[in-house]
Amino acid sequence: MKNTVVIDTFSIDGFHEVFNASFLYVILNSTIGPVTYVADKSAIKAIQELLKEDQGFRDAVRRVRFKPKTLPKGLSFYAIFFRYLYGAFLNIFYMFKYKERRVIFPALNPIFSLFLKFILKIGKIETYVVCHGELGYLFSKYRKTSPLFWYSAFMRPFFKGNLPEKNLKLIMLGGSIVQNFTAKYPHLAPNIISMHHPYIFKDFPAKTARKSSSICFGWVGVATEAKGFSVFNEIANCFSEKYPDRFLAYLVGWHPFKLQEYPHINFLSQPNIFLDRSEFNKGVAKLDYILFLYDNEHYRYTASGAIFDAIQQEKLIIALRNDYFESIFNVCGPIGFLCETKEEIFQVIEAVLNDKIDVKQFFVNLKIARNIFDSQHMKIIF
Repeated sequence: MKNTVVIDTFSIDGFHEVFNASFLYVILNSTIGPVTYVADKSAIKAIQELLKEDQGFRDAVRRVRFKPKTLPKGLSFYAIFFRYLYGAFLNIFYMFKYKERRVIFPALNPIFSLFLKFILKIGKIETYVVCHGELGYLFSKYRKTSPLFWYSAFMRPFFKGNLPEKNLKLIMLGGSIVQNFTAKYPHLAPNIISMHHPYIFKDFPAKTARKSSSICFGWVGVATEAKGFSVFNEIANCFSEKYPDRFLAYLVGWHPFKLQEYPHINFLSQPNIFLDRSEFNKGVAKLDYILFLYDNEHYRYTASGAIFDAIQQEKLIIALRNDYFESIFNVCGPIGFLCETKEEIFQVIEAVLNDKIDVKQFFVNLKIARNIFDSQHMKIIF
């Protein structure tokens, strides 16, 4: 029986807390041995707080030994770059310290990738790395002054050529991501493990009857112009004026925008403020539909945590069609609408506001999705 160590030298506070907690659950499902979890003390606290009322986790977590560390804080590009740099050296240290164990990294550190292939050649350490949105760096172009340019430059040598098949596995969170990635890197297919994005679903209080006839449409998660915020504002302006007693728009998540410039959007936080999990959940609970306005490129190589926030609270989605959302629909059935264009999104919203669509089957499929993506039902075959 091989012991397992999870090394997270990037997450701070609530960053990726739901995925980190869910993935820890999957690891505990997958092995009967003890697990050492190395992470920033604030990230450990976030996981423990998220799962303190989960009986299944409380039973399993007795096998986990948390080792809190202190990582550099900050959310600017340059603060993140420094955390990657510091984390790379920590990762090297811990790989050799725990070389006799199974080592799991919940994310790929681009700077650490410069060293990982060499370490694996000399150390033969059983290693698993979860690949998130970092994969997208490989297929995008950036200015040389951007840290993203350097992340991309650091990662390309790692993926060029073969990786050791016996002791390195890359965990990718969905079949569509694996398909898109292996189209570019077919030689790495033997190194890839595909699994669904795990999530810990909780029961929410029964919904009370709505007192208002308004329908609430919302943006969930980080909002930026690059992710389609201007379209969301256009939707808010259009339908607030056309259906003032029927349409409401909410933004639930981090954003950099001045509230007074967007009178038809209800912001649940001030600019540059992350909502805590409790306030975030309350905000999502207000919604009837969640809008996803990112183009397809955004989800070619990364999963969406926000779609699982929608599934968690049984909210229907209206989204621009993308590979990842299509893969979700293929697994559990439609849980809303995938639209080809912005104009089609407007048409769907108009139909919803006029009660022209039967959505009963969508709610049936949401319950199916909760069962499929629940981390309690997932394992990795080590």
